[in-house]
Amino acid sequence: MVKAAVISGSFEPNQLVEVKDIPKPPIKDDEILIKSVAFAINPTDWKHIVYELGKKGDVVGCDVSGVIEDVGSKVTNFKKGDVVSTFITGNRSPITGAFSEYVAVNPATTIKYSPNQLNNPPNVQSSTIQSFEGAASVNLSLVTVGLSFSHYLQLDQSSQKGDTILIWGGATATGIIAIQIAKQIYQLNVITTASKKNHEFLKQLGADYVFDYNDPDVVDKIKKTGPVKFALDIISTPETFQQTYEATEGNSEVYIDSLAGLDYRSITVDKNREGDSLHWGNTIACLASLNEKDVFNKHYVQTPELLEDFTNWWSTVIPRIIDTIRHPNLKILENGLDSVNEGLELSRNHEVSAEKVIFRVQ
Repeated sequence: MVKAAVISGSFEPNQLVEVKDIPKPPIKDDEILIKSVAFAINPTDWKHIVYELGKKGDVVGCDVSGVIEDVGSKVTNFKKGDVVSTFITGNRSPITGAFSEYVAVNPATTIKYSPNQLNNPPNVQSSTIQSFEGAASVNLSLVTVGLSFSHYLQLDQSSQKGDTILIWGGATATGIIAIQIAKQIYQLNVITTASKKNHEFLKQLGADYVFDYNDPDVVDKIKKTGPVKFALDIISTPETFQQTYEATEGNSEVYIDSLAGLDYRSITVDKNREGDSLHWGNTIACLASLNEKDVFNKHYVQTPELLEDFTNWWSTVIPRIIDTIRHPNLKILENGLDSVNEGLELSRNHEVSAEKVIFRVQ
């Protein structure tokens, strides 16, 4: 038996999960078993609970780093003892999820590090990945950016050096990663939004322009920087998606992506832009490793094209950036798996800005 944080069935503050003993997860022929070291909290962790997308007893969590304990017979690119971090779709199984002493995962979203790369104390300030805590903080963000950039925004096929991308929500964990990859890999002109306290930090990461999303003139100010060809709305509310769409006015071909299934039906579309070529994306991170997923009565399917785009991106881009990319600032909790409820509440109450909540197994 192993200890894991599972959905408790309660929606009360600090009671969303409970730590219980579960069977050590078995692995399939195409899976790996990770002995966990560190974990990261994501908004999707508490949202799956509160919106009842998971059920009582399901193991919570998406981001974990650790050491491979075992590999399935069909796994060829990983071996026992490899130091890794990975993304898994949590809150859907009573056997495996990220917040467990042992995690069975599909290696498609797993990152391998050099043997001693993560054997350092965590740096709570944004830095290159040098600890298990830092490694745990980037997985969901990297998968999300990979799906968006490779498949929905089609950057590899449609972008040129100097094109402009708008990243709405630059101080989120995913925004921090997206800014760096857009600049380092694609040499794009990067515009982003954030509260004023995070402007200088995001410029250090590579953002060319940072605007205050609370500014009533934010859309007009973005448009004055020049035409926006690509846009990723990480916040993904109807309001932010409307602003993201309006900020792309002036470019006849635009690629727009959201993380919550939003598209032209979710906003007011300008009839004067009907002649424009608008490409609408719907990035759902779990499709990187799952064949299908139902979210709020919408059915999402992993198409062959999506899988090919993502797999190619993951295998070529991740090795190029994993030693240079900076993780978010880290907020480290000290009570092992008993930290999960505290971490979920910090995220649920929007008390996390430009940082990731991290804890270790104990």
